Amino acid sequence: MNIMINYRDFFQLEADPKKDDYLLTLTLKKNMRGIIYKITAILFAHGWDIIEANFETDEDGNVKDLFHVRSFKNEVLDEPSLEEIRKDVEDLFFRDLLVIDYLDRFPDLTLVSPTKISPVIRLFNPDSVDSTVLDIRTIDRPGLLFEISQLLYLLDIDILSVTAKTEEKMVRDTFLLRREMTERLDENMMKKLNEGLEKIL
Repeated sequence: MNIMINYRDFFQLEADPKKDDYLLTLTLKKNMRGIIYKITAILFAHGWDIIEANFETDEDGNVKDLFHVRSFKNEVLDEPSLEEIRKDVEDLFFRDLLVIDYLDRFPDLTLVSPTKISPVIRLFNPDSVDSTVLDIRTIDRPGLLFEISQLLYLLDIDILSVTAKTEEKMVRDTFLLRREMTERLDENMMKKLNEGLEKIL
């Protein structure tokens, strides 16, 4: 007997207007690997630029992602558009669709080349917290947060939290990172991450 699963029981996705932009809230009932990587891929594919983002996990394991988003093409985030994003959340988070296969659905989607202005990358292990801090300042461009989160995912680095903010075309992304949820990044891994960031930024 086939059991029908209603994946909408496991997440909520809502949008509220914010002047000319939108505040998008994704709530997941459980934590899982690659959340930020997957949701930033979906937003990028649907043409939404992330102006500001905050990600939190509470003591019960519920994950709440808040996005201040703006359309690349001045489009409206109405209920039909939001429903398309919800369907993609189901596919990527619960139906085992790979991000690379998902992006194949959007053949016209292209990443913007990095600017010639050198980014500022700070990567360190502070005494005050048991995780690694990654702080990035660079010129904003569509898909930037997706590219950063993709690199972290491929290096098997967990994102504990991230705050992203864009002002006057400059973005500052601050991440708290660990490996396997218990270890800070060692010098070798920080070197690999820094080299990877320099290539995409």
